[in-house]
Amino acid sequence: MANCNLYHDKRRSKKNDLYPIKIRITHERKSKFFETVFSADEPEYAKILSGLRLDAEQKKTKSKLNELLKKANDIIEDLEVFNFETFTTRFKNTGDRNNLLDIIREKATSLKEEENFANSRLYFQSADLIERFNVEQKKSKSLFVRDLTPDYLKAFQKWATGTNYIIDKNKDKLIKTYSVTTLNMYLTRIKAVVNSLVERGELHISKNPFGKGKYIIPKSRSAKRPLEHAEIMSIVNYQCADANEIFARDMFIFSYVANGMNFYDIFKLKWSDIKGDAFYFIRQKTSTKLPDKQIRVFLNPKIQSVIDAHGSRKLGNNYIFNVVPWGATKDVEQRKIRSSISTVNMKLKKIATSLGITSDISTYFARHTFATMMHDLGASINTIRDVIGHEDIKSTQSYIGSERTEKLREFQEKLIN
Repeated sequence: MANCNLYHDKRRSKKNDLYPIKIRITHERKSKFFETVFSADEPEYAKILSGLRLDAEQKKTKSKLNELLKKANDIIEDLEVFNFETFTTRFKNTGDRNNLLDIIREKATSLKEEENFANSRLYFQSADLIERFNVEQKKSKSLFVRDLTPDYLKAFQKWATGTNYIIDKNKDKLIKTYSVTTLNMYLTRIKAVVNSLVERGELHISKNPFGKGKYIIPKSRSAKRPLEHAEIMSIVNYQCADANEIFARDMFIFSYVANGMNFYDIFKLKWSDIKGDAFYFIRQKTSTKLPDKQIRVFLNPKIQSVIDAHGSRKLGNNYIFNVVPWGATKDVEQRKIRSSISTVNMKLKKIATSLGITSDISTYFARHTFATMMHDLGASINTIRDVIGHEDIKSTQSYIGSERTEKLREFQEKLIN
């Protein structure tokens, strides 16, 4: 991963005999320097770095330099795969209302300022991927709004579904193309930006490339296959030696028996959410649209055993599971949770391989399996929607849209008999 720091460039002084202070970005033993408006002699630079006994002007300089370092670190963190060109575009923050990529990144920056980090990251990634396509196919880093046509989008889709998104030195050993699901997330955000341009009168509605008879954003047709009951039980009974595997197994089962609870909500669960024989929470994903929609989960023995095994009571920290520091910023909170989910998914795949479960398992399988099991047990779609906290019943229907192997075998046996 790239890193950044301050660099006092003493190769050439300015007219006032001061040396410029720059931001140095290093990645894979290569460095690139970015100018700032600040300069200092050697004693003053050392003083600014130490932060001790600074006068008012030096304090202001140090504060501005820290802001630049934070901006650089945030960009590095957001980049799915680091490269200097994309970093430079974001860091210099140059914008052109005719360049769609600048407009998308402007939206991403706005969302980041609102602390909507997950959505911001997807806007940045969609702009990065479009830029990569444009550089490879059009030999240009800019994409004029007028050039975003249905044919352009179709060519982009074909390119992305056949393009390896591993672009580092291991790309020849590991081939991973962009999935339809990932493209759907990116293109949905590009469409939202285009629609906003139409609404503001910056683009005529006839020039909108999205819609019926134009370009339709692809949707994944692969059904979300839930686990079979026997597969769930094999995970429950799986004997782990590694602490991270134990945590992954137990959190997966916790999600499954706790109404298919999303891992983000699990890691934000507080001791104060437990009231009597149940705990109550509001889904983070729908909290802005359904702020009063509380979901109740009864404390069955399995849930209680996971809380007893992994719950942590720390002074000044009300979270049950020790993943998010109490009082953390939204940015830090999301990074900690993403990192934990990534570790859990890696360990789940290892467990699944050991058990002969062929599905490309992830944390979301617990949620889909819960919904399907509820349906099998006779719960209505509306009941399932309420207990898992969906805003739209169509989302619930997509969870249980395919029959499981056990049911299909039962139906086939009935046909024969």
